[in-house]
Amino acid sequence: MSSYTFQFGILADYGPYLAGGLWHAWITSLPSIIFATVIGVGLASMQISHQRLLRTASILFVDLFRTLPVVVLLIWIHYVLPILSGVSFSPTTSSIIALSLNGAALACEAFRGGIEAIPNTQSQAAQSLGFSKIQVFRYITLPQAAFATLPALTNVHITIIKNVTVTVLIAVPEVMFRAQELTVQFFRPLELYTGAAVLYVALIWGYTVLMRSLEKLQKWQPI
Repeated sequence: MSSYTFQFGILADYGPYLAGGLWHAWITSLPSIIFATVIGVGLASMQISHQRLLRTASILFVDLFRTLPVVVLLIWIHYVLPILSGVSFSPTTSSIIALSLNGAALACEAFRGGIEAIPNTQSQAAQSLGFSKIQVFRYITLPQAAFATLPALTNVHITIIKNVTVTVLIAVPEVMFRAQELTVQFFRPLELYTGAAVLYVALIWGYTVLMRSLEKLQKWQPI
């Protein structure tokens, strides 16, 4: 039997230091969520476009960045790109770029499903009233698709937040990085990583509550 003795008292002493990493996790994940959502909308609109070039470009983007592991993407952006181009980024900026690209590919598929769920009769009716295709997309299709997509989009956002833990590889001082620092000093990995997990669960739970409250703002049901 294992002789390991848990000493969760270390969390009482260093819990505030761990919790401080939530700020770095949030300032990394929030811009990534915003960029991924905006780019995802653009990619989804490209995929439903009648122009073959736009559709092909969007499909290639999605197929590349949703299949490429975030770890590989992060390493290429932070370490390989400076070698090839001479352009370097801070660890946080590299993380935001990597998470945004991966998240955008996932968000695109969520939005595309929501857009395609809107009946064509609505677009046809709007165009008969004089709406242009851009106006139909902006005022009719997109608002309905946005609410229809929220549950799937929430999952994409949660994935982005969880992927922030990968940024420990390039020394973003978020919760997992701080847990690793303390583990090297005190050799209490189980307690410290458990504390880090609890903090991420709290962060994701709070974000989920926020997104569910947004779902309740819908005042109509798609016809």
